[in-house]
Amino acid sequence: MKKLLITIMLSLSSLAYGNSLKSANPRHLVRVGWGDMLFESMAFPSAGLDRGGKGYTGHLFAEYQYRFTRVVSVGAQLDFQGIYRAEMNDYDLTFLPTVRFTYLRTRMVQMYSGVGAGLLFAFDNAGGREFVPALNLNFAGVQLGEGPLTIGFELGLLNALTSPHNIYMAGARLVSLSLNYQF
Repeated sequence: MKKLLITIMLSLSSLAYGNSLKSANPRHLVRVGWGDMLFESMAFPSAGLDRGGKGYTGHLFAEYQYRFTRVVSVGAQLDFQGIYRAEMNDYDLTFLPTVRFTYLRTRMVQMYSGVGAGLLFAFDNAGGREFVPALNLNFAGVQLGEGPLTIGFELGLLNALTSPHNIYMAGARLVSLSLNYQF
């Protein structure tokens, strides 16, 4: 998984280097990133490396955004996570159509908030499968950099549940980091 992420980042870097487009108002944004698994590590402590489990992937995600106005962008995000325990491996694949609201846009800094609502596909290595509604709330995001290649940092919550007794994620992905390519 690390090799795939490095390959994607190097590909984006070479695109940015080779791109002579100096648009001051790029409309397209592609991001790849990683988010924490605080909820999952608390809900499944047996998967922790210090307790004999195998571990977690963290939230690996990719997103595309199209900017309609200086404030509103729409897009879609795909998020994957894995929880590897001694007895079973659990996986979550989440698809979220998203809306982003940019409230500060300078040459080097963009600040934004957003929301995404979609579907989580939960599955495991024992054949279990389930579809669950998912909601991502991005309270505060910052995109730093000038030119096509930037970095991002977000504070938010990724949630997926069917009832108070059937929770897949509640406050997952509190912190996210991303590498962004805009054109």
